Amino acid sequence: MVGKGRGYQKMKSLMTPDIHIAEHADDILSDEVVTNEAHQLLVEVDADNKDVYLNFSSRLAMYDFARSLLHEAIYSKGGQMEFYPLEFQGKMEIVNGVRMPLNSARLFIFYQE
Repeated sequence: MVGKGRGYQKMKSLMTPDIHIAEHADDILSDEVVTNEAHQLLVEVDADNKDVYLNFSSRLAMYDFARSLLHEAIYSKGGQMEFYPLEFQGKMEIVNGVRMPLNSARLFIFYQE
């Protein structure tokens, strides 16, 4: 059964429906996502039909990505967000709340003030 193992239960306990987004942004990412490179987002674009696929490796990666978007919507004044793969010393880094593999397309979000 998909989603019923111990890993699923652990992730569910890290994802609360009561979300608090502080302005300082120190608590947006879970420790699990920060320390475990398995949590990531692969963005793929289908050139034929112009579909964009956001392929999250875990629910927790998607949850932290969503928290990052909420923080941007509430506190930021930039008008855009950019997500891209970034490797440093052989490790994939987190950019704006999400880690992306090198073969991922970049993702841009633009919004009006």
